[in-house]
Amino acid sequence: MASKNKMLIIPCSGEETTKLAKDIFSILRQYHGLEGQVEFLDCLRRSDVPIEMPKNHLHDLVTDYFADAEAQSDIGRNQLKDVIRGKHVVLVEHLLTPNRRLNPQDEQKVSVNDHIMTVRGMLDLLSKTEVPCRTLAAPYLTYVRSHSIEKYQERGFFQFDSLRRTLKDYRADGLDVLITIDPHSEKAAQIASELGLDFHSVNPFQSGRSINPYKIGLTDQNAQEVMKQLRPFQERFDLLRKQYGDHLYIVSVDSGTEKRTENFTERAFQDLPPQVAYSRLAYLFKDRIAYGNSKSGFKQFSQINEKNIDPEGVYIMIDDMFFTGGSANAVAEKLKKFGAKRVEAWNTHLVAMPLFYEKVNNRQFLDALVFLDTVPQSPELQVEFIPASAHLLAAELYKAHNKFVSKA
Repeated sequence: MASKNKMLIIPCSGEETTKLAKDIFSILRQYHGLEGQVEFLDCLRRSDVPIEMPKNHLHDLVTDYFADAEAQSDIGRNQLKDVIRGKHVVLVEHLLTPNRRLNPQDEQKVSVNDHIMTVRGMLDLLSKTEVPCRTLAAPYLTYVRSHSIEKYQERGFFQFDSLRRTLKDYRADGLDVLITIDPHSEKAAQIASELGLDFHSVNPFQSGRSINPYKIGLTDQNAQEVMKQLRPFQERFDLLRKQYGDHLYIVSVDSGTEKRTENFTERAFQDLPPQVAYSRLAYLFKDRIAYGNSKSGFKQFSQINEKNIDPEGVYIMIDDMFFTGGSANAVAEKLKKFGAKRVEAWNTHLVAMPLFYEKVNNRQFLDALVFLDTVPQSPELQVEFIPASAHLLAAELYKAHNKFVSKA
């Protein structure tokens, strides 16, 4: 069947998600050489459906929410069999949309759980026909705060293993592949492997040296342009290095960020000997001893400490998730107290809810906040967003699709 080589992209919900799905579709066609291999199926909102439309085999795909926010996923047999059947189906969903309302005039917001049920609703529809591969592309993966469960369990403190439960549910619903950007827990890949779920984690802090352009279908003509989109933070760092030279430093705020900051440092200062490059990395420790209480300081081996902060230095904290900025502000305050000129926080995901917008905006010691566009946010937030999600997901989808086609 010819359609077995086709990828079909379907947004699970409207607004920001539909835009993301269409951007991915366009990027795959324009840059990754999949013009004849990728298709797009849009979904209707409830308001788009004429009230007299019969609920029969001719009905178009509808993905929306009822008035009480329960997920609605409907489709007629013709579209299910003629458009969807036999293809590599890619569901695209923003799993967190802090400002999304059920209706523009409604105060009720669409929550994380509502989006998850929309994904599960779509997977249920796909189970009604033959779909050889089901992929979810979600720029920000929710329910991943499970990286330290074992550490706290040794202290007699037990937590809900939301990551394992979420991945088990997706897999049980028929999901084959999950593609996301920078998940909070490295355990996600391990758990997914145990469940037989093909897990793709995109690293937005990577350098160009870690990306083979030909492996993702790029050509000599477009490789340079696309590669800049696939290394958003390294591109920004290169610009700052030209501006600040030897006064640019990287900060690892706790043990959980050490690996990512070391990898970033190796690539950002690849022209320097290792001992010089690592002397530009400040190592801090942090221990959350209670919900609202933590202690921190410089690690013993850190070549940067309270005694030698560069008064002309620009210090960049690198991490995955940013909530209200309390912890980042505390580190920035410490660095400023010891003499730092400027402190910036670079995070993949801004997970800020409307209740905390004022706190994010009123940061006292952070000179800049930089994020990717993985979580759609309000323009009220005075931060910088790098539009990279569509390119990062498209490149990883290209690899996942080639893997599927080679096995078909």
